[in-house]
Amino acid sequence: MDFEGIGAVSAAVVAGVAIPASMLVGRWQMRAALRTAEATGEAGLAQAESAYRAALDAVRAQANAAHLQWRRGIQRDAYASFLLAANRVQELGERFVGDNEADLSPETIRAGEAEMDDALVSLKAAQTVLELEGPDDVAAPAAGMTDAAQVMGYHLGKQAVYERALGRLGRMLDDQSPGVSAAADRLMDALAGLRSNGPAEQDVPTGRNTRSCSDARGALPPGTLDDGEFRALLEGFASRPPALSSSYLDAVQRFRENEERFVRAAKIVLHAPPGS
Repeated sequence: MDFEGIGAVSAAVVAGVAIPASMLVGRWQMRAALRTAEATGEAGLAQAESAYRAALDAVRAQANAAHLQWRRGIQRDAYASFLLAANRVQELGERFVGDNEADLSPETIRAGEAEMDDALVSLKAAQTVLELEGPDDVAAPAAGMTDAAQVMGYHLGKQAVYERALGRLGRMLDDQSPGVSAAADRLMDALAGLRSNGPAEQDVPTGRNTRSCSDARGALPPGTLDDGEFRALLEGFASRPPALSSSYLDAVQRFRENEERFVRAAKIVLHAPPGS
């Protein structure tokens, strides 16, 4: 075989070897590219997942903070409403007592009594809301305040009747009619006799201590004092006026003590750090 033939054969052999080698290199390159793409995709997915989780955590944190702020706003409103309702009972009661020193019409008296009743109902409703909002450290002193306020309201209502009867009797003492002023003076003397005997053990004095009072009442013009007003005078002179009774004064003290506890507990709840 001449040189040209040898060259042709060699070229064919080289070509035959080069084609598989090129295919092998191409496959290696394709596999490397796939691996690189796969690694890049996994890294991208991991980065995207991390970014998603971070965004989700941020949204959750923001939502939790907004919910906590909303929750504390609801609690703050409930606490404030309860404090206003509790103190309103005493304020209305004391104002009603002062009003009854004057000569009020029956309609005005009924309106004042209805306002007191509404205030007590509002207080109980505010306490119910507060019990739902909690916590127990706040609800417990609130219950004590409500109980004390109800006792205070009861005694202030009785004090209003006492003041109304006493004011009416005092105006009759200044009446220009001698018969009216003399009858009023007689009843005042009889009532003073009850007080001079010292505080009665019972709220309502009975027996001969009150007989002179009943006789003096009978000498007053008809309808001057109703049974409730006369009873209030007997109780007030025989023992002490309702607003000076130990039960009322004890209720006032319990109200203030529980109010301090309530405010202190409410501040702790409203200013507690998130998650506590």
